Amino acid sequence: MKNKFIIFLVLVAAAITSCKDYLNTQPRDFTPPENYFTTAKELNDALTGVYDALGQDGTFSRNLVIELAHGSDEGFLKRDAITVTTTPMVYLHTPSDAVIIAAWRQLYVGINRANYLLANINKPVMDETERNAIKGQALFLRGFMYFQLAHHFGEIPILLTPTVDGNSVDNPKRPLAEVYAQILKDMTEAEALVKTYTQIGFPGRISKTAVQGILARVCLKMAGEPLKDVTKYADAKMWAEKVIASGIHSLNASYKQIFINQSQDLYDTQAKETIWEIEFSGNNTTGPEREGGRWANQLAIRNTVMDRGYGYATVGATATLYRKYEAGDLRRDWNIATFRYLTGASSVGLGDTVAFAATAIHERDPGKWRRYLELVTPRGQDWGPTNFPVLRYADVLLMYTEAVLELNEPVDIGSEAYRYYNLVRRRGYGYTATATVPLGVEQLPTVQNIRDERSRELCFEALRKFDLIRWGNFVQTMKTVGQDINVNAPATLRYGVLGYNSVSQKHVLLPIPSQELSLNKSMKQNPLW
Repeated sequence: MKNKFIIFLVLVAAAITSCKDYLNTQPRDFTPPENYFTTAKELNDALTGVYDALGQDGTFSRNLVIELAHGSDEGFLKRDAITVTTTPMVYLHTPSDAVIIAAWRQLYVGINRANYLLANINKPVMDETERNAIKGQALFLRGFMYFQLAHHFGEIPILLTPTVDGNSVDNPKRPLAEVYAQILKDMTEAEALVKTYTQIGFPGRISKTAVQGILARVCLKMAGEPLKDVTKYADAKMWAEKVIASGIHSLNASYKQIFINQSQDLYDTQAKETIWEIEFSGNNTTGPEREGGRWANQLAIRNTVMDRGYGYATVGATATLYRKYEAGDLRRDWNIATFRYLTGASSVGLGDTVAFAATAIHERDPGKWRRYLELVTPRGQDWGPTNFPVLRYADVLLMYTEAVLELNEPVDIGSEAYRYYNLVRRRGYGYTATATVPLGVEQLPTVQNIRDERSRELCFEALRKFDLIRWGNFVQTMKTVGQDINVNAPATLRYGVLGYNSVSQKHVLLPIPSQELSLNKSMKQNPLW
């Protein structure tokens, strides 16, 4: 059985939202801090509560992975798109959208839990190494949740002390540079405190290389839109280089096995490619573990037969993504399903399916996580055990290469950037790091190549939309994809153009939730909203 963290209700840090303000919450059932955080176990229980904030519907169980991550050149709103016309995936949402409200609220709930823990970190008598490891994880998780808020909402309030009442409801936005400075402060302090991946032994907790890899991602974001602090490219390279130099992680020889492992509660003890993943378990219906996630069934192949795993196909794979793959790239037919299920058929696995014609490239569903492979039975319609990968080693290699390119450093055939970039490509075509490969498998990395390779390798992992935004070509790219759908998609799927027609420059940020604006008089709405 995997090392799942069963949710412990930390009453001190529960931060159930009051009617006064998302940012100033008042728990309904409250244990005074002086009566809690008195033992190492209580600190660890509180830390579990911080992690738990990332496994809720408002965060990585659904919203940050589905509605707020898609609507890009990789995926469009597919299921019920004719009638569902206000979701953020089609860019017709308003500041009162429930998905946006839930994401904002849950991230600040998690921040408040981290603040409680950090405010009481020195209370118990305990081993200092263990105390530091808990402190480091709490600091990192707080910084990570602020990172989610910053790249979704832009300027936001910064709260660094626990909120236990609604007396102070006016929390102004802070300049974006200040927000990112706090993110860097939390994460860099955490990097010195947390344990190594080897000491932890699995990717469900924050390790030193997880912190370093996410710091590379943060620095790439800071170097791009809207801050354009190009000095951060050097920092991004440095942090990615630390992960590589650790020697702990490598690429799994089998691309598809990474995602099979995530569906089957398996850890890759050899390559350790997945550096950090959000853990889920159970089907929320039977058994002792009821911490399932809702994201995998939304990205699943359309299917209504429970035994093989219900799939909503909320997101459809775009033909633009399909065409990015070159001949021989094995990732295409895993990431984008080559078949559809027959309606009403009952076989489990690949029985009762029909293969798509080679020319049918607009109709396909994502296939990266396949619910018939889940080992938890009975398979639930809405909840499942598949873990979500926040950071993989392949991403680190590509981030390193991107930073080197932006720094105008050499990327010739003898460079590390060339080697790291082509390690990812070689694996995509089924070749090992030392095998002789056909012409075209290896290529010289360029800015455009690295951007396309990120999509081929990391599609549907909630990164693409924010890559496009930081590169400054989000709206332009969306309009191009929309033209393709409008001209080339079958008539029955041209409704998919809705989001591409609706998107505009204001959608590089989400609006501040309207309820927050009505309660927090120091808050201002985002530009163009």
